[in-house]
Amino acid sequence: MPDENLYERGSGANPAVDEAAWLILGPALRGEPSPILGTEPTWTAEAARTLRGLITGDNADEGSRKFLSKLQDQLVAAPNTVISLAAELLCVQVLPLSNITPETKRTRVNTVLSWANPPLQVPTTIDSALGAGGTFHGGAGFNIRIWQQVVWLTQFIEEWWASPFEERQRALRDPWAFRDLTDRVQGGWEPAMRTSLLALVWPGYFDSVVKEADRQRIRAAFAHHLGPSGDAGDGDLDHDLWRIREAVQEPGQPRVDWYAEPYLSAWSSLAAPRKHAEGRRAWLVRTGQGGAQLADTWRDDEFVSLPATNLRLELETATEASIRGAVDTGYTHLDYAQRLQLTQADQAFILRMAPDDIVLTLVGDNAEIGYVSGAPSWSETEGSRLRRTVEWLPDPVVKAELPEPVPGMLDKQGDVVELTAGLDALTALVERLTDHPIDDDVIEPDDDEAPRFPSAVSIPPATDDLAGSLYMPREVLQEWLDVLRDRRQLVFYGPPGTGKTFVAEALGRHIVGSDTNHLSTVQFHPSYAYEDFFEGLRPTVEDGNVTYQVVPGPLRTLVAEATTPGNESRPYVLVIDEMNRANLAKVFGELYYLLEYRDQSISLQYSRDSDFRLPKNLFIIGTMNTLDRSISMVDAAIRRRFPFVELHPSVDPVSGVLSAYLAAQGSDDRRARLLDALNAGIDERDLQIGPSYLMKHSAREHSGLERIWKYDILPLLDDHFYGARTPEQIRAQFGLDALLARLNSALVGPVDAVLQSDVVVSVDGTAGDEESADS
Repeated sequence: MPDENLYERGSGANPAVDEAAWLILGPALRGEPSPILGTEPTWTAEAARTLRGLITGDNADEGSRKFLSKLQDQLVAAPNTVISLAAELLCVQVLPLSNITPETKRTRVNTVLSWANPPLQVPTTIDSALGAGGTFHGGAGFNIRIWQQVVWLTQFIEEWWASPFEERQRALRDPWAFRDLTDRVQGGWEPAMRTSLLALVWPGYFDSVVKEADRQRIRAAFAHHLGPSGDAGDGDLDHDLWRIREAVQEPGQPRVDWYAEPYLSAWSSLAAPRKHAEGRRAWLVRTGQGGAQLADTWRDDEFVSLPATNLRLELETATEASIRGAVDTGYTHLDYAQRLQLTQADQAFILRMAPDDIVLTLVGDNAEIGYVSGAPSWSETEGSRLRRTVEWLPDPVVKAELPEPVPGMLDKQGDVVELTAGLDALTALVERLTDHPIDDDVIEPDDDEAPRFPSAVSIPPATDDLAGSLYMPREVLQEWLDVLRDRRQLVFYGPPGTGKTFVAEALGRHIVGSDTNHLSTVQFHPSYAYEDFFEGLRPTVEDGNVTYQVVPGPLRTLVAEATTPGNESRPYVLVIDEMNRANLAKVFGELYYLLEYRDQSISLQYSRDSDFRLPKNLFIIGTMNTLDRSISMVDAAIRRRFPFVELHPSVDPVSGVLSAYLAAQGSDDRRARLLDALNAGIDERDLQIGPSYLMKHSAREHSGLERIWKYDILPLLDDHFYGARTPEQIRAQFGLDALLARLNSALVGPVDAVLQSDVVVSVDGTAGDEESADS
């Protein structure tokens, strides 16, 4: 290391904060009078012990009141030296925070000083610095652990004055000596407050990066600056970060900000070093038989635990195999399935859970949420021998208010359940809950670190454009959209030509808006199966060998995108055409359950190691043709899970579609009357013909009508009446010429006006002049 004479405090990211902090810390560490009290020192061992005793001793308040309200009662009889010390510690705690408004900072400090007799005031320089922004975003820790961090600072004061004079003098000259003395502080470990204090005392050597995971990532990303092998030598993270910044800091340039580009991109995507190089996770840990009483103990003593009654294991060297063996040895009285469940819970708790993970437990209708802050350890307390320390949020969350997709994951069996699929939603929830007013103050999050909490999925209301494109009333379309919003799924059914698929896809495009890739269409058929629709084993060739892999189908692929972090509030639509042509029970399998219970999850045929759920931002629109298979034959389970909407030629809104279309095209309604005449002769309701056949571009000309009748409508009727009527009888009643002749005879006026705007027909039914305008 360089000679200690070369050390200077240096400058941090915010010189105003550095200067104001040193106005407090300089006299405090030298034993000089306080800049606030003015007459005597406040950072004394005696004052620190007194303040800590008032906060944590007999006056400790574990109720739900806000921090300042509790502190006022605790300091009601305290001398001015203790009140001034409390204000100074709060000032040190809050000065570098960028996510707290200046008004909040000043209110917090000035409120405490107002309790002195006579009231005290903050010096102008310090007051200005409280309004000068900060150096880092404090996140959850600095908002929910104020009193713990204040207590840690009192313990630092005691350690400081308990150290020999020579050590204190060296610590005032040498940043690394100061760091070493700080790390000797006894009591609760507050790593974020410790790092913040180092950056305030020695801003030239310690960065205001207080989150341990971020510090690890930064070191990993820039380790090549430590030497050819990136070897940190003695593994001193503080010193490594200083060496890295010295290497990348350009002379005369602003101080390196690790949370700004180009540095942020280099390290933020890295996973913080942890066992098995796993990324951050989220967990549900159940209290089991301990119930609410054990949950209270977890909160009060800040830990989470498993009973591990008969488990005997070296935690430092534990592996999956050793845990499995320890369970098999210690729980021979349990059957295989029970031992397997214990093994899975212990392996997750010991090997995969890690500091900075989010942990959740359920207590009645509430959920307690916190951050894992320690490694696994043993306790002598029966019923909770295997433990991890946890920083719990101040208040529980109503279970019903947990964000998607978490609610559907809470019914999975096991004492330890992984919730990592909901990590982003839980992280946003925690930030939203912790970046909230404290003592009615306002907290102002940084733009880059603003809480991102998924909003509810919304469906845009029906528009005139949508109604115009479908030739249907907007009120009807809005009703269908409301049903989709409430139920998340819908089926259109009816005879051919009623526009079921056209309407389904139009509604889908309306829902997803410009995100057209959020709309997917599949068509069912008799051989369609679960493996085609959701997921199944498919052969692949690797190195000349045939292997089988689980391959996702269209539903799972769309769900994967819909549940990608950041997409939770964006709608996705799956259109299933010809839905009733497949064996629906075979296609949907266990997904039947999820169609009815979107809040739940279920294990899968091919992926039993992970639960699956249908997200609430996925909408399913099906179509069923009543000619392919009678709707009455559809599985009752599907009818219960899907609202059914009939699209029939004789029922609104379909009955008015062709007339609306013709009016919009500037044509008269003779094609509509032709369709009515056709359907009037078809006795069976489900055999009637829909309007889309006569909305084709070619239908505006007589020759086009003839082709539609010859190749579309008459073959349908031949099939419908097979064995009941001869082709000649069908054409005599339903042929184009026959229908036109009947329409002509019913007209009042010149017969050559029949189908005037669409087709001009002579008395004998032969074509005359054809309309050339587009319809």
